[in-house]
Amino acid sequence: MNFNKKSITKILTVATMLVVTNILISEPVWNIEQTNLDIDAFRAKSKAGKQLPYLPGEVVITFKKQVPDTELLHQTSKLAANTGVINLKGHFTTAKLVESETMEQGLARIKQDPNVESVEPRYLYYKQASAPNDPEFARLWGLSNTGQTLTSPSYTANTSNPGTSGKDMNVLGGWDVTTNCNNTIVAVLDTGVTYNHQDLVGNMWDGSGGCVNQNGTAIGGGCPNHGYDFASGDNNPSDEEGHGTHVAMTIGAVGNNGVGISGVCQSAKIMAVRVLGLGGGTNDNIANGIYFAVRNGAKVINMSLGGTSFSTAINSAIEFARSSDVLVVVAAGNEGTNLLTGASYPCENTNANLICIAALDQKHALANFSNYDTNATLASRSVDFGAPGTNIYSGYGTEVSYNENATSYSDWTYSTTGTAWASSTCTLSNYKMLVTADCTLANALFDSSANTITTTALNTNSIVYKNFTIPAGATNVSLSHFIVSYGERQSASACYDYIQAKYSVTAGSPAAGTTLTMYDSNFANFQSQLCRNGSNTFISNSADTKILTNCIGGAGTNCTVGYRLVSDTSGAYFGGLVGDVFLTAWAPSTTAYTNLNGTSMATPNAAGVAALIRSYNQSFTYQDVITKLIEGGVAETALAGTTQHGKAINANASLKHLKQTTGVTAVLQ
Repeated sequence: MNFNKKSITKILTVATMLVVTNILISEPVWNIEQTNLDIDAFRAKSKAGKQLPYLPGEVVITFKKQVPDTELLHQTSKLAANTGVINLKGHFTTAKLVESETMEQGLARIKQDPNVESVEPRYLYYKQASAPNDPEFARLWGLSNTGQTLTSPSYTANTSNPGTSGKDMNVLGGWDVTTNCNNTIVAVLDTGVTYNHQDLVGNMWDGSGGCVNQNGTAIGGGCPNHGYDFASGDNNPSDEEGHGTHVAMTIGAVGNNGVGISGVCQSAKIMAVRVLGLGGGTNDNIANGIYFAVRNGAKVINMSLGGTSFSTAINSAIEFARSSDVLVVVAAGNEGTNLLTGASYPCENTNANLICIAALDQKHALANFSNYDTNATLASRSVDFGAPGTNIYSGYGTEVSYNENATSYSDWTYSTTGTAWASSTCTLSNYKMLVTADCTLANALFDSSANTITTTALNTNSIVYKNFTIPAGATNVSLSHFIVSYGERQSASACYDYIQAKYSVTAGSPAAGTTLTMYDSNFANFQSQLCRNGSNTFISNSADTKILTNCIGGAGTNCTVGYRLVSDTSGAYFGGLVGDVFLTAWAPSTTAYTNLNGTSMATPNAAGVAALIRSYNQSFTYQDVITKLIEGGVAETALAGTTQHGKAINANASLKHLKQTTGVTAVLQ
């Protein structure tokens, strides 16, 4: 069939489905009136990491103080279809709008109620002395940088490995003063914690004797697992993906025990507060986690998380922490964005008890992924300090990853009725992808080398698939890919010709397995069939990461992924293509460690130093600790115009600094 690119491209815009975790965003991003698609831009945009800002149709309603606590649920039921959690201190509830209402309509309507103080969407936040005898201490360049070359670094930008000797937090010097953090509870609000890890279990907070929830009410059964899980609503905040464990052990892995590594605080009290599930976390869960941490005695809160939206609920919770003299340490974000114009919250919150941390590499250059802030007014810069955030070695889990581009999809299986998926992949600009029939559609879209496209046969029902081996007991199995399908839409929820993404826990074809769904362009409806929309002006594209739920938790070690191609009995279907297929699976481990990069890794390094200061002098307020971090920080060129204080965190100088911030006299040892 002839393909007139000039006429098609005048009306063709590509709608890109972008995602972090299992939540997708669709937006029109390519207008190709004058040219063909740029495959490098296509892939870059697919991986841009844009995140859905809120859960569709769900809101957080804060009521005015004159509304009695006993009336909160009743008042909420008058405003929304379903009510959820309640927070008495924050005086807010969660709720779901009626299906016929857009988010904008719902917010406008609820704001009109005289009992409502504020209403906001359920915003989403995602997934930044002598040496001790711990055998892997030499890997911890952020604690002691001797210019060592790290083996198998995960961050290699700016030729940062080996690093520059002395570019570290000088934790050894700080440990001359104290290694003891057991007077300060550090709450880790994250994906949970593997609290039985061999190198952490001795430093976990003990809540078995009793604990309270976000409202101050005793939790039945206490907190025997060292915290609480607001993502699942129980008292078992175990980690299901490793991020929170890595953060917690950076702060408080047991030191000088002859095992693994040492945290900045060798004898910490780590409180595990799970606020991020496999799909990220919401503002109400994060706010509830802050209230829980404060009510149960935390004096430092680490939040290696962020999102693009300001939340009143989170802001009020941080203010509650301030009123209880609690320091909150947060990540700047990993988009490489200048926050002068970009958005990263809660980093950009202005709470007096909050500090925001950028990531430094082994030479103390700003990591290429780290957010920063060049606001001309220093006090208006949201990023405060820099801390080590690349090649950070800490506890993790057992993880396997499969990059199918690297294997050219050579071992995928094809099962066909009608037109097959191509038996070999296309290579364009050194980029490999699965395609339908042959490479003519890909050529037409990406390099203008084809004027004729091979269409699929009528009544096609074809699938291409591969079985992946995952760790036994995996708690997180995720798949990312992008899909382009030039099929015809039948209605708002169905197509005549389409591609489906399928998976199953058997080793054979997943055709009868689970279909992966995605949000449509209005963030309102799920679709399970990928094709053109009704106006014929879009190519559907899904750059998406999905959690393969059925492959999680004791189902065995098989997880099979496939892409099903279907055409009807009439009309021409140009087919489609699939690329950037990447599967990763993670299982908890009590012995595993790994390198990770991010402002999420810089944040616990800073929180650990803050906890050391606070534990050493318990008379210090949160403001005293911040002042100590400023006075003891080391000026760095990379931070001079990009952070408020222009300094890197330094444990030695902050603990030994002679200038006292209050009338308290600290005895140095």
